[in-house]
Amino acid sequence: MQHEKPKVVFDTNIVVSAAISIDGNPARVFELFLEGYLVNYTSSDIIREVKDVLSREHLQQYLSEEFKEFMVKNFEMLSVVIEPTSFEDAIKEDPKDNKFIDCALAAKADIISGDRHLLRIKHYKGIGIISAREFLERYW
Repeated sequence: MQHEKPKVVFDTNIVVSAAISIDGNPARVFELFLEGYLVNYTSSDIIREVKDVLSREHLQQYLSEEFKEFMVKNFEMLSVVIEPTSFEDAIKEDPKDNKFIDCALAAKADIISGDRHLLRIKHYKGIGIISAREFLERYW
């Protein structure tokens, strides 16, 4: 019997953390994604934000151009790109974070996050919001 792969939405923090620290939990989760053990859903807004954040000047000391390209290319190619059908107003403190909730609701997937605004919510309309460590403890 084949188990269904976990369906998730990575927030930008997870992708950036995975790129910067190859030994951390976000990197372990990203490796599982690269190896096809989970399905990541994303949107054009999220892809745009990941590209933007990875090109910020203060991160350049941690990332080579080649590695940054590898992260973005694989994130974009291996993720299922969908466009949200609803636009929530769940996170008042940082409304930009609502895009992850919108994507997760459309995909019926949980969010893996390192963002305190998202993690504080824990559950929203049937989706879970968990840290990379919690995800690894739950599934691996």
